[in-house]
Amino acid sequence: MATTQTGLDHHLSLQLPRVWLILIRAHDQMFSEHNKALLKKLAIKVSIAGFALHLVMVFLSRTLSHPPLIISAVGRNYLSAIATPFSFILFYEVLTLIAALPASTTQSIANQFEVVSLIFIRDVFKDIAAANEAGWHHEHVRQALPLFLDMCSGLLMFLLVAIFQYVALKRVRPAGTAELSAGSKTFIAQKKLVAIGLTVLLLSMAVYNLGIVVVHTYRSLMAGHCITPEPKAFFYNDVFTVMIFTDVLVLILSLVVSGRYEMVFRNAAFVVSIILLRFSLTEVHPYGAPLALFAMAFGILTLLVFNFHSRIRTDDSLVATPHPGPTR
Repeated sequence: MATTQTGLDHHLSLQLPRVWLILIRAHDQMFSEHNKALLKKLAIKVSIAGFALHLVMVFLSRTLSHPPLIISAVGRNYLSAIATPFSFILFYEVLTLIAALPASTTQSIANQFEVVSLIFIRDVFKDIAAANEAGWHHEHVRQALPLFLDMCSGLLMFLLVAIFQYVALKRVRPAGTAELSAGSKTFIAQKKLVAIGLTVLLLSMAVYNLGIVVVHTYRSLMAGHCITPEPKAFFYNDVFTVMIFTDVLVLILSLVVSGRYEMVFRNAAFVVSIILLRFSLTEVHPYGAPLALFAMAFGILTLLVFNFHSRIRTDDSLVATPHPGPTR
């Protein structure tokens, strides 16, 4: 078995260009378990530091008689600091999304669902801060409605992500596919190359958007205004725009492995689901959350129908396979 596997890997390495092999090794080293553990620890430390810094700035804004604009810009509400660590956690989730791209298409889609659910649950903390500033009085009940809507939407998204992952585990696997074929190995190698390019692109986008935040904040403070652009309004919209084209590219590459109707339809429907998620991030409140929930439900139904198709195809193949007659 090991000899056959080694021979297959050697055969695949002979088919791929040398540059591809270098990039594939770079991907395996970049997204190794050791590096992913280090990235997780770094995300935790940065989240804690950002949370503490935000709290300190709110404290200075409340205690100083004439705080500088850069400090007064954070506001005087301690609860607003809760959303800060979630921004770093979200960026970490985006990187884990890229790491899961070569492994499984369904896992990649599940990770994109998770990122969107975290975006909406992060908004809950912002709604809490806004409702706290307005005060929990009868005349301000309407201002608390976005909080309750985002809470319910986030919880439903959490449930739908779990259902999607459960349905994915129930996928019917054809018999005799314990080992990866040469086409499957090539497909995984191609997705690793896509993941490398996606990592470079998203890191560049993060640096670019961070520069926009800094420049916009600096100009606003110099003009005497305390306006900071909302990160969700640009970076995560761009992330999901890139993921739409990435999923389309993966759909095209998957034809090398299998051109079965149900596989093509499933991947195409997943792209539609991600497009709807992208739109949900730009829709005004309260239309974004229902659109995101519909996109996730559409993905779950797609996976259910795909499993049903796969089960039918497996049963047909078993019926069509002739059974050996009795030996004499």
